[in-house]
Amino acid sequence: MSKVLSWCILWLAVIAISGCSRSVKSEEMYGVWKYIQVENPNQGTITPAEEIEVNEPSIRFSPENKLEMIWGGKVLSEGTYRIAYPVIEYRENLNEKGSRDIKFLIKKFEDNILVFQTMEADAVRVTARKVN
Repeated sequence: MSKVLSWCILWLAVIAISGCSRSVKSEEMYGVWKYIQVENPNQGTITPAEEIEVNEPSIRFSPENKLEMIWGGKVLSEGTYRIAYPVIEYRENLNEKGSRDIKFLIKKFEDNILVFQTMEADAVRVTARKVN
């Protein structure tokens, strides 16, 4: 019986270690990330490539923990952020209306590609490439 238990513990350890991914540091996020795809996985919709090309959306992370989302050459949203991997905790500045907290789940972070999505029932997933 103890041999079976030992094997189970060993397999659980192997699974736990292999499932671990590296964490993301704030410094790795600094810069501008150009959106290359925006999708709503729950609805199965993807923003047309032409719309992405025309509006040139991006997200910018600064060393001062400032975050800006750009769409159509204008700041769509701005505020501050904190990385609590695998979550980006974003506090959006709503000017006179105060602020609101939004959490984004980091789905992928490798080879200058960032995939993140809102943590809401009707999630929006963004794939972005680092441009600087």
